[in-house]
Amino acid sequence: MDLIISPIAEFLTKYVIDSIGAMFQASRNLEDDITELKRARDSLVARRDGQRRKLEEAKMQEGVEASPEENHWFSQVEENASSVDNLLLEYEESRAQCRICFCSSSYQLSKKASKLKQVIDMLYKDDLKSDWTAAPVAQKGRNMDTIPIEGQTTTEKLMREIIDAVLDNRFIVVGLHGKGGIGKTTLLRHTNEYFRKTEDFESVIFTTVSATPNFVEIRKQIAESLGLKNCQDDNDLKEKLCRLLETRRYLLILDDMWEPVINLGEICIHVTKKNGCKILMASRSMSVLTKLVIKFAAKDSLQLIPVNNLPPDEAWDLFVQKVGKEITSKPTVEPIAKKVLRKCGGLPLAIVAIGGTMSTQETEGEWKDALRELEHSASTLEGMEEVFSILMFSFEKLEQIQQALFLYCCLFPENYTIPKQSLVNFAIGEETMYGSCGMHQLGDMRNKVEVWVGKLRNSSMLEDDGFEGIKMHDMMRELGVWITSPTSNKYHSKFIAKARARITEAPHASEWSKATKISLMQNEIQSLPQLQQCPQLHTLLLQQTRVKDIPQMHFLEHMPALRILDLSFTGIRNLPPSISHLVNLRLLCLMKCYNLQQLPSEIGILVQLIALNLFDCGSLRELPLEMKRLNNLRNLDIGWTGKLKRIPCGVLSGLHKLEELNTFLSGIKWYANGLEELSRLKCLTSISIGEITKVEVSHWFNPLAKCMRYLHLRNCDIDPSVLPGLLEGPSEFDRDVKFMSCKGLKCVPTRGCERLTVQGCLDLMTLLIVEKARSNAFESLRYLELDRVDQLETICIGVPQPGCFTNLEEIRIRACPNLKVLFTNGVTRLLKKLNRLHVDRCPQLVNLVSDENLEINAFPSLKDMVLRKLPELTFICSHHLDLNWPSLSTLLIGNCPKLGRLPLGERHKHLLLIENILEEEEEMRRIDYNDVEEDQEG
Repeated sequence: MDLIISPIAEFLTKYVIDSIGAMFQASRNLEDDITELKRARDSLVARRDGQRRKLEEAKMQEGVEASPEENHWFSQVEENASSVDNLLLEYEESRAQCRICFCSSSYQLSKKASKLKQVIDMLYKDDLKSDWTAAPVAQKGRNMDTIPIEGQTTTEKLMREIIDAVLDNRFIVVGLHGKGGIGKTTLLRHTNEYFRKTEDFESVIFTTVSATPNFVEIRKQIAESLGLKNCQDDNDLKEKLCRLLETRRYLLILDDMWEPVINLGEICIHVTKKNGCKILMASRSMSVLTKLVIKFAAKDSLQLIPVNNLPPDEAWDLFVQKVGKEITSKPTVEPIAKKVLRKCGGLPLAIVAIGGTMSTQETEGEWKDALRELEHSASTLEGMEEVFSILMFSFEKLEQIQQALFLYCCLFPENYTIPKQSLVNFAIGEETMYGSCGMHQLGDMRNKVEVWVGKLRNSSMLEDDGFEGIKMHDMMRELGVWITSPTSNKYHSKFIAKARARITEAPHASEWSKATKISLMQNEIQSLPQLQQCPQLHTLLLQQTRVKDIPQMHFLEHMPALRILDLSFTGIRNLPPSISHLVNLRLLCLMKCYNLQQLPSEIGILVQLIALNLFDCGSLRELPLEMKRLNNLRNLDIGWTGKLKRIPCGVLSGLHKLEELNTFLSGIKWYANGLEELSRLKCLTSISIGEITKVEVSHWFNPLAKCMRYLHLRNCDIDPSVLPGLLEGPSEFDRDVKFMSCKGLKCVPTRGCERLTVQGCLDLMTLLIVEKARSNAFESLRYLELDRVDQLETICIGVPQPGCFTNLEEIRIRACPNLKVLFTNGVTRLLKKLNRLHVDRCPQLVNLVSDENLEINAFPSLKDMVLRKLPELTFICSHHLDLNWPSLSTLLIGNCPKLGRLPLGERHKHLLLIENILEEEEEMRRIDYNDVEEDQEG
């Protein structure tokens, strides 16, 4: 009997009693384990937050980015901190359900807590090496557009002299001086580009000072040159700029110095012979440069370089370049052209301006007439004959509307980037615009403005300054101010152009009475004068002043001709009822008037109003019902008005000529009633609105959809037959399209969208069926997101045509339970621009790519690939082919237990970052008795 009982007792002791004892002990320790786990989690999170703060500070100061190792550590911390939160929730639920301390769930929780704490402790102990943070990409400075100087021997020689002087250790400052339009800015821009390409300085900083320095803008330009971003305000920028400049050896280039008033401390600059930093600056006055330098350095630390007129041979070469050799080489034109050139006096700006003007004049008679006009205009000027007489010739060759547009630009500050929209505002204010030249829509007007700006650029009267704006050379602005000054007899309109003039009081009322256009923008003016009569005042620009109230009387009622009123960025709290006197007003701009809460009912009297801009009026709560009388309104912008919750019924349907409507990120919710009003407006061409909710989308919706810049549908019932042609037809823009929890979405629009998001739509099985698709399907698509699309099985059925998906840059797939294969035959060859691919929580995904004709150079632009929680993923590619992955820099794979060999090749092995998540949630929720046995045996 003992022979039988003894083995049984031994077995029971080893595998049952001891196991139960171990479980009992673990259960008793559970509360302690949970407490220790919380403490470990809190310590790790605190370390993570500290590391993030360090990284953000390094980003601000030095432009660094986190390395892949550091990003991986952050990802691991996030994942495991989330796992702790889930376990704590499970612990609380278990305590509520079972008060018995000895139970299998307590044992399991204790075991999980112990394992998770080990991982947390390991992450906390990880050595965050200093080289985990990637070295900053050296930003040498801003890329500056330059005018070619090749072949201009004198200019090239001068460039060499400037470079040598900058590198000469005897000098701290190099100063260029010469008259306006002589080419100083061109030389500075070329010097900027030269030193950006050498190792002489760590940074090259270019900024324009101008006659009225705006130190806030100057600091922003310096920060841009250094790559300093994400500053909260100007004080924050100054602090970070000072710290950053203390560590850099830089060349500071200051263009257009007028007075020696600039305080280098204001722009965070400190230069000495010891720190190796240098300043290169330019002014019309040699004394300005000298007086500035002696404020902070010895006079012999300055090297002055004069910039003189071009010699005749180089002036001729530049002139021929602008006019065209086919014209200047004509025997009858060449001698007259040389006489015309002599009138330019070797001044590059004048040569370029006259050359642009004469580039379309081909006959001898035209050139003789030009010479006569130049000789005549020179005799009528005083003071600046050499420059203005020549520039005036180019001005007078412009068409009347182009002259008006050029002079309108003089209302903006010196060195100011004038947005194209401001030039469209000018066109809106011109009486002759609507209905003339076949222009009946705002789009036509924008196109015409582009034509005018192009002609002014060709004549060198305006300069490009990026995609959205233009600039005036300071000499051109001076010309415009001179032409429109009260003492000039050159132009019938008289301007008060005091933009950014550092004035604190508005001009006297007597000056207003004779003016046609007034600009007081960007001044410290707080109040406006009481006026008598301003019968000719056409334009009033008060934006970015400190004005808080418009006078109730003796102001607006005396401006019967006013057509443009801009109060943007002011603190005005209301508009007075006297606005009703502005019966000819065409443009009212109140953008970013944060204190404005409502509009007066008298606004309904402004029946000539074409554009009303209320963008980002954050306190605006309501619109008056009387707005429905604005039946000439073409543009209404109430975007970013978060407190504006509704538009009174009847207002929209009363705006019969409305073409453009922006309510994006306002507080307005769009339901069927509001859309029904919009559908009555037959002139609409552009609509920007927020989410459309609980609407039955059928064929009535098509005309509206074609006008929408953003199409965001949530909880809508969609007629599937309307989808193929929903966004068809001509359009100026490719849209951001979202379908969120919509019924009936069995297919998606294949054209007209740049970003496509589908979330929680249960009826969609595939994105593209090639046999049913129209041509150019998804040709403009750049971003694709599919989230919780339960029936989705694949992206494409059939082999797509060339052009399809060719602009797709980013794909994000989440929680699509029926997705088995992502890319089928023919898709990968089209994904030439794909640079980011994220696939997450797709439980049936087996292959990422199943393409019989997969090429080794597939995914040439892919930089970032993340594959997470894909339990059935077996292959990235369906056959064993190592792809080149020429651009791949980050690869993150987590919870893909069946994923075997990776088609990476030797060169990419170091990129693989594996998340060490060892157990699935379902495994964590059960007792593993095998583990108990193994523990006992161990």
